Amino acid sequence: MEPDVTTAMAKRVEELQRLADSIAEHHPYWPALHFTLQLLGRLVEKWHEDFTGEEKEELLWLAEKIRESIEKIQTESAGG
Repeated sequence: MEPDVTTAMAKRVEELQRLADSIAEHHPYWPALHFTLQLLGRLVEKWHEDFTGEEKEELLWLAEKIRESIEKIQTESAGG
């Protein structure tokens, strides 16, 4: 029997989230990592389903948070 790839992906995302939350919260790249993992988690959760309109809006919000986090990294790099 083939293992459920969705379950395996979800477990790995959860592991990465726990690791990132436990060791990197003070790091300047942490917000980008956090929101990326949140977005990835949502995608994996719905791997075999369609997204509702509200869920699509949440994905866009998360993507915007990722973009903002990266812009902040660029700004801090340019200023330092």
